[in-house]
Amino acid sequence: MMYNWLLFPVLLVAAAKLKRTQTTPSRSDELPSVSVVIAAWNEERCIADKLRNCLAFDYPVDRLEILVGTDAVTDRTNEIVRSFADHNVRLCAVDERLGKSAALNMLIPQARGDVILFTDADVLIAPDALRLAVERFSDEKVGVVLFRYERVNEDGHAAEGLWDRYENWLKELEGQLGAAVGVYGWAMMVRKSLCQPIPPETINDDYVLGTRPFRWGYSAVYEPRALSWTRTETAGVEFTRKTRISRGNIQAFFMMPDLFLPKYRTKAWVLFSHKFLRWVTPFLMMAMLVGSAVEWRLSFFRIALTLQLAVYATTPLVLVARGVGRKLLFFQYYVWANLALLVGYWQHFFGRRLTYNWLRTARR
Repeated sequence: MMYNWLLFPVLLVAAAKLKRTQTTPSRSDELPSVSVVIAAWNEERCIADKLRNCLAFDYPVDRLEILVGTDAVTDRTNEIVRSFADHNVRLCAVDERLGKSAALNMLIPQARGDVILFTDADVLIAPDALRLAVERFSDEKVGVVLFRYERVNEDGHAAEGLWDRYENWLKELEGQLGAAVGVYGWAMMVRKSLCQPIPPETINDDYVLGTRPFRWGYSAVYEPRALSWTRTETAGVEFTRKTRISRGNIQAFFMMPDLFLPKYRTKAWVLFSHKFLRWVTPFLMMAMLVGSAVEWRLSFFRIALTLQLAVYATTPLVLVARGVGRKLLFFQYYVWANLALLVGYWQHFFGRRLTYNWLRTARR
């Protein structure tokens, strides 16, 4: 754990100083064509705002298309999307419940762009983000570009916490090494040629799409100027989302274990340090708790045990904390997140097999 949170970032800083991914901005007449791909299910609440946001991009209209894929929606999502048909927005709808990965597999072959922007229906993107992101593809080795994300509260102001700032900082450093693995499906661009079909049962489709290009020698970079944002979520909803992501982490590990092999060098090291070690953190925390209890007679371990128990006992406060109170519960949120990982692991090995993988996050 000390390596993951202290030594790894230090090594990242040193490595980034030695090797920075440099790209030359593209000229306006060399802009690649872009397909915006949105997989949606029952998103009548936000899909119109999403499409208006995409149509406001500072990008040539003749180089941009927007595709929305739905499956067996039960609200007005399809009707709303069809109302944008005159604005180069295409709807791909099926009546069968298939899941997000299947919807993406339906959309990708129909995308005509050189690069595909994968983005969620409840995520908004800055008007200049596309131009800033596509600049990175002037480097032929760049296969994936991650956008910066922020979360905003009910009044629209940034609610970016310490965790978000830390994650974005890590992604920027990793991106300078061509190994940005902190993938989020909120906003991510991938070369169309690298977007092969995703196994239909895939849970973390963004992880697969964002890291699979490593197999073919491509890099993943981070563009901090390309901004995306979404609403904050309650602690309970966040727990459900992290549980699902945890379940997907285990699935992705067994789906693509080769990415951790030494032949991938820096990318394998970053994946191991950023991803794998976090996946096993809950078990390390349990070992630390048990070890402190076994050696409680020694003053150091007695103090360590007391502090751990105090944090665990106050962890339920994350469900009711608001404002400044949330920021004071940093360690409790860390426990909360790792508890979600454990639940996800349990569901993966002993729970019911998912037949589809839609999860609409109830934002505030």
